[in-house]
Amino acid sequence: MNTYKQIFIERQKRILNRWKQQEIISSQDLYEMLDNMKNTACYVELEDLSQMATYLIGQLIKINQTFWTKKEWGELLEPLVNLIHEQEQKLANRKRILLIDNDVSSLSQTKEALENQNYEVLLATNTKRAVQLFYDFHPNILILDLSNDQEMTFQAIHRLKKRARESGIIIIVIGNKQDTDLKMKAYDEDVTDYIEKPIQYNLLESLMQNRIRQQQFFRNSVLIDELTQAYNRTFLSNIWKELIKKYKKWDKMFCVAILDLDYFKQINDQYGHGVGDEVLRHFSSFILDNKRKEDYFIRYGGEEFILIINELDQSDTANYLQQLLEKLKETPYQLDEVHIPLNFTAGVSEMNIHIDHVETLIEQADHALYYGKENGRKQIVKYNALLNQNRKNEQEEILKIAIVDDDRFIQRLLEDKMEELEMQPYTIEVKSFSDGESFIASDWYKGRDKKILLLDGILPNLDGFDVLEQIREIVNERELGIIMLTGRQKNSDMVKALEKGADDYITKPFSLDQLEARMKRLVQRLFNK
Repeated sequence: MNTYKQIFIERQKRILNRWKQQEIISSQDLYEMLDNMKNTACYVELEDLSQMATYLIGQLIKINQTFWTKKEWGELLEPLVNLIHEQEQKLANRKRILLIDNDVSSLSQTKEALENQNYEVLLATNTKRAVQLFYDFHPNILILDLSNDQEMTFQAIHRLKKRARESGIIIIVIGNKQDTDLKMKAYDEDVTDYIEKPIQYNLLESLMQNRIRQQQFFRNSVLIDELTQAYNRTFLSNIWKELIKKYKKWDKMFCVAILDLDYFKQINDQYGHGVGDEVLRHFSSFILDNKRKEDYFIRYGGEEFILIINELDQSDTANYLQQLLEKLKETPYQLDEVHIPLNFTAGVSEMNIHIDHVETLIEQADHALYYGKENGRKQIVKYNALLNQNRKNEQEEILKIAIVDDDRFIQRLLEDKMEELEMQPYTIEVKSFSDGESFIASDWYKGRDKKILLLDGILPNLDGFDVLEQIREIVNERELGIIMLTGRQKNSDMVKALEKGADDYITKPFSLDQLEARMKRLVQRLFNK
């Protein structure tokens, strides 16, 4: 149901955004929009929107005005817009689940049920893919199906349980009823819960919400990141109150810097995620040993860290960080006989009287960090208003969508649908290819733009699976999402697609609205951090 709610909300936003481009709209336009919402919102369980639309129709009739300026209709619809925003926030605040199962029929059923309960679902059909998705996307919950391949499932649990335990990640396994030995083995492997088949999804939802509340309590109670021994985000929230109090009372200057390890993904890809964890420990240990004792070092997420620097202005902070960077270059991570060189890029923002929230400082530092990473990395960049303006000018990013399908009718249908898409802040560019060879020979997938590939599984000559395999070896997975479009019904083909790196698959014939919803989920997961 949440998929349909998202589609409904997006449609209403498109109408409102279109009206914002016009000087006036007619009373008839308003009435048709509100009447449609009144009649359809209840079907997707948005009764509050339906009731508000009914009320506003009454107001519209009472006012009896033929044309409405932007200001006038904005004031009329303000309570409705607020409700739409609230609903959008509810839908956006989704927990992420990594679902591990090598049987596509049960995988698909569970995925659909979880997505309808507003969870974001990542799919893995083998241990290698599960480990990759776990480290790249940091799920809140792992769900593994024991009933299909016990060896693979326990292998995945064994690989992930230590990091899951350190991060308070929930592990749920699904197994057959009356198998006491299997339950005992699962709990011995530090599994959080064992769910019996057939799955009662309402019960599973209640269980997950219960565990999520416990997870949140755990994370709020702990101030140290287990892996790196740096402080965590909970500490950041706590220390901010103290910092801003000192600043306002005694004018105690401080700066916020975001440090991002350069090319960390390449280390994971080349040496494995276990080595990646050790590199993070090494980097954190280096900063903790070399920073001033009055400064605070916080793990912000993944390979990003925050350093709060007390009683230095922005210029002095940049010099201080440059010294740390130069020293880090002389302190590579030692892996047997291999030296892994380490660098970081940092963005620095300075506290001032206009700032009331830590998020503002972090956002400014992030703008500077982004500039540094786009312009050579391994450098320290100071935030300033001009840099912020340049970033704003670049806010409307390109989202490239490629369609690779030899059926001209399907190709044309998808082109039309993709060109109608509205996904802020992206400008959509659509390009079609009729075979895999022409796609691989093109330069479409080159460059740093964000990209989505809709790839038909059955193509002449170079098959869709061959294209998938080749493209995953060339393009950074963070820059390209792939949805397989397949008429093949065999489970083995769908498993093959997921194993080779497809993010999602959809079986022909499919609903265009369903494809749109899946694309938006994929864009949100990959690009909207």
